[in-house]
Amino acid sequence: MVVSIKELMDIAKRTADKSDVKYKVSCILIDESGDIVTTGYNHHSNRSKRLGRNTVHAECDALSKVRKPSNNLTMFLYRNNNNPIHPCPCCAELIKAYGIKEVISFHTLKVE
Repeated sequence: MVVSIKELMDIAKRTADKSDVKYKVSCILIDESGDIVTTGYNHHSNRSKRLGRNTVHAECDALSKVRKPSNNLTMFLYRNNNNPIHPCPCCAELIKAYGIKEVISFHTLKVE
C-alpha cells in the first residue's frame, strides 16, 4: 500500500508516541514502491534500564527489523518537538552499512 506524506506523518506521530523517553522519535523505512517496510521508535530496552544506559535509537530499532541490507529503502525520521533530527554518528554508520541512501527528516516536508 503506497502511503501519502500526510498518512506517513500520522504513522510517524503514532509510532513516536510509543516511546518512553522525553523526546519521542520514530523512524519509518519505505521501499522504492512507496510501501512501508517497518517502523521503529526510541525506547529503553529492559537491559538498558537495568544498566542505566541510553535508549535504543529509532533508527536502530527499525533497522533491526530489516532482514538484510537494501539500497532501495528511504528512511524518514520524526521527533515530537518539531525540531530537526539527524542520525547520531553511530546510527549514521549503521544506516550506511544497510545501504540506505536517503534519510529525510519530517520537519523538512510540507504537509498539506
